[in-house]
Amino acid sequence: MGRRKGKKIRACGEEAKRVLTDLPTGMVMEILSWLPLKSLFNCRCVCKTWLQIISDPHFAKLHLSRSAISILIRDRFPLIQREYLRLYQIVKALDSGFIQIEEMVFGPRLNLPEHSPISFLVNSCNGLVCLHEINERDVLYVCNPVLGEFITIKVPEGDNRKSVAFCFGFSAKTNQYKVLQTFYVNGAGPKAEVYTVGTRSWRSLGNAPISIQDQRPCFDAYLHGAFHWVMYSDDGNSKDQIVCFDFEKEMFREVPFFQFPCGRSRVTTLKLGVLEDCLCVCGYPDYDSNHFEIWVMKDYGVKESWSMQFRIKHKDLSGASESDWLYPLILLKNGRMLMSYGDDRVVCYNLKKKRFRETDIFRTVDGVDGFDTVAYTPCFVSLKDVAKGEQISR
Repeated sequence: MGRRKGKKIRACGEEAKRVLTDLPTGMVMEILSWLPLKSLFNCRCVCKTWLQIISDPHFAKLHLSRSAISILIRDRFPLIQREYLRLYQIVKALDSGFIQIEEMVFGPRLNLPEHSPISFLVNSCNGLVCLHEINERDVLYVCNPVLGEFITIKVPEGDNRKSVAFCFGFSAKTNQYKVLQTFYVNGAGPKAEVYTVGTRSWRSLGNAPISIQDQRPCFDAYLHGAFHWVMYSDDGNSKDQIVCFDFEKEMFREVPFFQFPCGRSRVTTLKLGVLEDCLCVCGYPDYDSNHFEIWVMKDYGVKESWSMQFRIKHKDLSGASESDWLYPLILLKNGRMLMSYGDDRVVCYNLKKKRFRETDIFRTVDGVDGFDTVAYTPCFVSLKDVAKGEQISR
């Protein structure tokens, strides 16, 4: 009796598998595009047809539009840990506060270029990640850690360049990815160069009105085809500015901003990010304040649309210190927010109950440097489709 039942279960499983594989390609693509990352990796092994569907550029574009925002982490210490990126995808976020997280680790040989430990993350854009390595050579990597593909970009040498900084973006009009570099030479004003992926060469933009401020990425500030950062006033009296570089028009511009009510002694930690497709800025209104504020620009480019969205206090966190910093990463649909806390863990904040809860995302090795954290959208966009003309490594 038990054997007949077992045969029946196996038969049902084979029938279900046959039904799924026999569905029209368009329907299969639609279903697969909603699955989390680990499930898609398993689906690539089901059959050749599904592998071809997941490898199709149209599927990559569809999946990217639906891919849930995840968290990408790079430990700053020790050196061996800096060679790896850790991806955390939120699979479930229940009203009870329970969060189910799937972890994937990307490292040399399989997903990332094999080299000396990565110096830092530049930023991510459309599922691709830009990394900057400073060692005997000064190079950039643009990679898709999900597919284990990357290209190497040599940074121009000479001219005694100082304060070199980068940002990575995309031009929807030309369908091209680009890297912006700003630097100083011999005490003169900032200059800029742009690298268009596929051309394998840097192009001078001449003198730049502003330079990229090299801030450690707490969360990404790439939005509407532009990378944003804060330009602080030197005298402490004039108004600080939000500036950006438009990758389509290849030009710098100022974004309407207000005078953030922040103490000057703490203003250098003012950070930009993106929450629900809106530009946001967060910081502490006073040096001794035990809470910080998150302001959101609801209508991009309109100064009057800035409004304070959240005011969050430090409490209910073990080992909490007034010197620790909180930065928003992802705003979940169930009224909770995932935040980087103290650069060594990610916590969940209940916006209604105003309570913190620990998560399973934290620094893997004890050290004083913590980690860099960015909101990241994993994708199956292949560099073979967007970086033609480059030498693509795996």
